[in-house]
Amino acid sequence: QALKDKEFVIVYQPKTAVNTEKAIGAEALVRWHKDGKEVPPGKFIPLFERNKFIIKLDLYIFEQVCKDIAFWKEKYGTVPIVSINVSKEHFVHENFIEEYAQITDKYGIDRSKIDLEITESATIDDKIDIIKVLNSIKEKGFVVSIDDFGTGYSSLSMLQSMPIDIIKIDKVFIDKANLQSDNNIINYIVYLAKRLSVKTIVEGVETKEQANYIKNLKCDVIQGYYYSKPISKEEFEDYFTKNS
Repeated sequence: QALKDKEFVIVYQPKTAVNTEKAIGAEALVRWHKDGKEVPPGKFIPLFERNKFIIKLDLYIFEQVCKDIAFWKEKYGTVPIVSINVSKEHFVHENFIEEYAQITDKYGIDRSKIDLEITESATIDDKIDIIKVLNSIKEKGFVVSIDDFGTGYSSLSMLQSMPIDIIKIDKVFIDKANLQSDNNIINYIVYLAKRLSVKTIVEGVETKEQANYIKNLKCDVIQGYYYSKPISKEEFEDYFTKNS
């Protein structure tokens, strides 16, 4: 019923290129507005994952984002790269990527403008053939990110064999980093990513000191409140046109 009543709203958190400090894209996030109140994602996402409603919600979000991208393409001629979370519940149904591809075709979306974020925990789930899933996604022309990297204990050998484009370094690593030291886990993750020719995004960057630290590390992209909180579609349009 919440889907029918359009209670789920998409917000966009901008992503900023480290070398130019220009906005290059955003992550699409969902908010649930129910009875005049906002239900925190931490409350409803785990529930939806357990009851499999997350599959319907993911598809709804994906289609809404494709509509927005098509609108931006029509209005501005160029579009940002938008990342969208894909829950691992999809991966037991191998036709899920066909549905995603059909939606992009419906709206005339260049799939290289869509970054599908896979949580690291999905890469170590025994029920999922993650290499097969990732290959299917790549064959359709989507960008692939591993989200929350460093929290799911994926093996380094598996990381080497996964066809991914981006590693998103979890907020916990920048929060715990000693900004006066080069001896932090985040340094080694960035080093590893460079050796694998994989781009890095650091999320949860909230202060100038953290941003400067990330710039010195030569990461590729920063996401976090230091540049912008998640904002509405209209606010993001304004932000992107001013900062890209």
